Amino acid sequence: MIIDDAGLRPVSFRPPLLNYLKDIWQRRHFIWEEAKGKSSTNNRDMLLGRAWNILNPLLNSAMYGIIFGLLLQTSRGIENFIGYLVIGVIFFGFMRQGLNGGAGLIQSSRGLVSSFNFPRAALAFSLTVRNMLQNVVPAVVAIAFGLAFQYPNVFNLGLFLVIPVFILMHIFACGLSLVVARLTAFVPDLRAILTFVSRAWFYSSGVFFSIDRFITNDTAQKILELNPAFHFLQAVRGLALYGEFPSLLVWSYMTLSSFAMLLFGIVFFWRAEARYSSVR
Repeated sequence: MIIDDAGLRPVSFRPPLLNYLKDIWQRRHFIWEEAKGKSSTNNRDMLLGRAWNILNPLLNSAMYGIIFGLLLQTSRGIENFIGYLVIGVIFFGFMRQGLNGGAGLIQSSRGLVSSFNFPRAALAFSLTVRNMLQNVVPAVVAIAFGLAFQYPNVFNLGLFLVIPVFILMHIFACGLSLVVARLTAFVPDLRAILTFVSRAWFYSSGVFFSIDRFITNDTAQKILELNPAFHFLQAVRGLALYGEFPSLLVWSYMTLSSFAMLLFGIVFFWRAEARYSSVR
């Protein structure tokens, strides 16, 4: 038997960037099906199963509400603080998934990475699609929960614009996953540092307090406002709770930040493509 190996490539191979992107696109159906499959089995081994996707962020919101809203009085001056807090905690969690999910992504798929030739970035795309599918229900619950505390003012046209913000957040998270996946693939100790990075990002994004109220230094405020997560959260809150539409400048910044992070993540990850098969 004679086998034509002309189309075979070693597992430690990095194609040109455009070919790499084409390879990812050709595997879009696999990415979608794998994401759907893993999404449906998430938390299946727990008694409450997928309900934890909702319960966990709500419990976190309750904890932060007691600590910061009641004890530290960060709720002063914020209309519908409960809705503000719940949306902040749950929607920030969507972006933090990109940071945490990328950590150890190559190691957790070591068998696949070392055995088959495929664009490893597909792992991050699959993870992002899976998270996005799982996050739809928590997002709806967070908004409904927040609106319940300002009844009867529960509907405005801005609610529909939460959808593109939700998508942009996951595009940003995908780029973040790609960056973190490469970094932690070769320097595993960075996974420990990510805990502190995640916490610092959380506290600097205005999740449970108003940056305008607590940050009085103009320079510090401008630096914090460069954080895309701050604008994502403010946009969702404004659209869902207050009927406030982000300015064209904010929309542009959110869009540019999301796609710039994705593009940077792809290129940064791709440059080490030939080395992932040797990761242990």
